Amino acid sequence: MENAEKFLATFNRIHQHLNHLIGENGYLPFYELLERAEKRNDAVKKHKQALQIFADLRNVLVHNKWKPGVYLADPTDEILKEIEQMEEEISHPTAIYPRFKRNVITFQETDSLQKVFEKIKLEKAGHFPIYQQKQFKDVLTAKGIIYWIAKHSYDHTNNLLDVQIKDILEKEYSSDNYLFIRQGMPIQTASDLMIKNKKLEALMITENGKSTENLLGIITPSDL
Repeated sequence: MENAEKFLATFNRIHQHLNHLIGENGYLPFYELLERAEKRNDAVKKHKQALQIFADLRNVLVHNKWKPGVYLADPTDEILKEIEQMEEEISHPTAIYPRFKRNVITFQETDSLQKVFEKIKLEKAGHFPIYQQKQFKDVLTAKGIIYWIAKHSYDHTNNLLDVQIKDILEKEYSSDNYLFIRQGMPIQTASDLMIKNKKLEALMITENGKSTENLLGIITPSDL
């Protein structure tokens, strides 16, 4: 009955991890716990049906012993391997990198609006980190550009496309529409950040989540 003991220990670790995942300190029925946790962990969603079956098996093992220390059934090696693999996937969720690895289009703050438009047309991108030399300044978005044009088009009738990015940022932007995040952050954690803060336009990926590091990728609301 060695497999039964290993199965129960693994199942209990998964149960504890799900409680931690949703911030539940009390007791919830396992099926309800799965319903909540699958929204926060891709592996839980992937293995939900199997975990429900394993929960039933767990109940049989725990509540229907033949006699003390003797289980009615002993999970096979294959079942034990399956639940151990599920535990690994659930407790070590997929990281944002390299899934969201991409070449990020950036601009210098002295670049013109025309240069930005050319990139939007060619690349169909809408979120652009802006730098002053190597120092990060802000994130310019296509939505922000449209808003700025709507407000200032009459002020720049003849040279709208020559306006520098820094002029747009100085007048219209705050610094709360982005975050730098580390490459090892779980995808679900990144998604939660954007769900909780509707102002976020971009999550910029670097090795340790620092603005002084090279950009490895970028995540926008539409990506998640």
